[in-house]
Amino acid sequence: MTQGIITRITGVVFLKLKEDKEITVENVTTLQVRNNGVVSVFVNDFEVASKETFVLVTPDGTQSKIDLSIRFGNTESGDFQNSSWNKKELDIIYKKTLRCKN
Repeated sequence: MTQGIITRITGVVFLKLKEDKEITVENVTTLQVRNNGVVSVFVNDFEVASKETFVLVTPDGTQSKIDLSIRFGNTESGDFQNSSWNKKELDIIYKKTLRCKN
């Protein structure tokens, strides 16, 4: 009989951001960000340059609650003001533990 049994599975989540945002994610087992835009992105005050990947939560078997503060660099000056190609694009990829009850 499997009623009342709680099982845990891990789901993979992909987010794509193109604007400044505050995000909270719970039960995270691993999390990384990838800057696919042409301007720098600041994730919790750490700068992630264009085409750079940054791991915030390593897969060590623990679960974390993560508060992310995402700020994109200025696109209205310099080389970026005439460009329309992916100025701001950040991918967030994480695994999260989900609880399921029968």
